Amino acid sequence: MKRFDVGARVVEPTYGLGSVVAVEDNYTRVQFDEHGIKKFLTSMSRLEPSSEPLPPGMKGKVRKKRAPKKVAAAPVEVDE
Repeated sequence: MKRFDVGARVVEPTYGLGSVVAVEDNYTRVQFDEHGIKKFLTSMSRLEPSSEPLPPGMKGKVRKKRAPKKVAAAPVEVDE
């Protein structure tokens, strides 16, 4: 099983180049240059080391998932 350090550059066949942002017990999270953050079961991942540098303008940039928009509840009428 391959283990990567946080900050390591990796390549994955589906998502391409990325940087490891977290290593947990059984999971590796990768910030891909074009696809955002993806979580992989480390033992099943197809991650390979890469020597490609970060693209210009991506240094230190982390794309976060957007929170779902909250829908306001309709007002409730109370009969007295």
